[in-house]
Amino acid sequence: MKRFATHRVYSLLTAEIKSSQVLELDEDGGVSKLYPFREEICATEWLSGLVILSPVPVQRVNAECFSDFRKRMQEAVFTHAVLRAYWVHPFNVSAMEFVKDSRILPLK
Repeated sequence: MKRFATHRVYSLLTAEIKSSQVLELDEDGGVSKLYPFREEICATEWLSGLVILSPVPVQRVNAECFSDFRKRMQEAVFTHAVLRAYWVHPFNVSAMEFVKDSRILPLK
């Protein structure tokens, strides 16, 4: 099991953005828990920016803005049951926007 804490989490299933969250991944890389960050927890890696939870692989198309990314991904049909976590780095949390060099990396 791996544990990460982050500024923001965006779920493609619920279209919710949550602040200051902890997520736990099982051995296969699936998201097993998501809960609010309340205190430092041993063996937790801090990830600045945004983590996206999705049942399908995600990627940014060209230089699309985060709003366009959300609209495009919400139109996708989700058939997979396992949620995966994708770290967006760097990401402007204040503006909730991709930056020029934003990359989306799968967490494992």
